[in-house]
Amino acid sequence: MTIPVTQNDSAAASLMAEILDQASARGWSQAVLARRASLPDSSISRIKRTGRADLETLTRLAAAVGLRLTLVQDSDYTEKVSRGELF
Repeated sequence: MTIPVTQNDSAAASLMAEILDQASARGWSQAVLARRASLPDSSISRIKRTGRADLETLTRLAAAVGLRLTLVQDSDYTEKVSRGELF
């Protein structure tokens, strides 16, 4: 599955931005992030240039910085937020 990472796709753009922010906070270059995710150095540049990333690549990049991609059922999440259980 390929997820576009563009300004028009805020979810995918947010994922990649968060991954890059986490890597930056660790003082990692894009090459270091790619190596820790067991991806070619060119992967991150390609994602930024083309605006496209497959789910496996995003998952590996997220895991490299200690994040995990998950799906949350929207209605349960919304109810928990409104009850103040999450924040």
